[in-house]
Amino acid sequence: SRSSFADCNPYSIEVETSYSGPHLEESNDGETVQEGGTEYARLVVTEPFILRLIQHYKDQKCLHRKYACVILKEMKAYLEQQPSLVDITVPDGQKFTICGDIHGQFYDLCNIFDMNGLPSTENPYLFNGDFVDRGSFSVECIFTLMSFKLLYPKHFYMARGNHESDNMTQMYGFEGELKAKYSSQMVSMFAEVFNWLPLSHLLNG
Repeated sequence: SRSSFADCNPYSIEVETSYSGPHLEESNDGETVQEGGTEYARLVVTEPFILRLIQHYKDQKCLHRKYACVILKEMKAYLEQQPSLVDITVPDGQKFTICGDIHGQFYDLCNIFDMNGLPSTENPYLFNGDFVDRGSFSVECIFTLMSFKLLYPKHFYMARGNHESDNMTQMYGFEGELKAKYSSQMVSMFAEVFNWLPLSHLLNG
């Protein structure tokens, strides 16, 4: 079937001057992407972007759809290259944090980071699925988690839970939240990305 990403060119989306939220930055490496026959400077997630994003969400504001779509496309491209079982090596003496269901509780997620430290190369995390549904801030949770995954691909891990599926998101709230905050097209885009999430991780196997 035709990908929901096929007709989505986030680089062509204009950001209104009234938008006061975080902006993805152009890659320092001169990387480019081809979208709709046009070459653009690649937009990438940075630590300042994530810090501004978290505060933006605390202020109960929405990430611009341009950047939301870029993050989804980058996640899909990355996950397509990953195995369904991911091996993780944790060096002796290094802290490694594993978190369970977040279920759209953005302020609980922030509390985890406040208590345990933000993800970094020295503070790796694994989130074991069920990022969305039930809570009212699934959008905020999933874009925060995906941003960290793109920034620290070898130190931040996300597994697919049973709620990262069409039937569950339709029943338990994420689909409705996406339609309210973005669009029906983004529901389909998330469904594709969720299908590529790893199913399991093996630590020091």
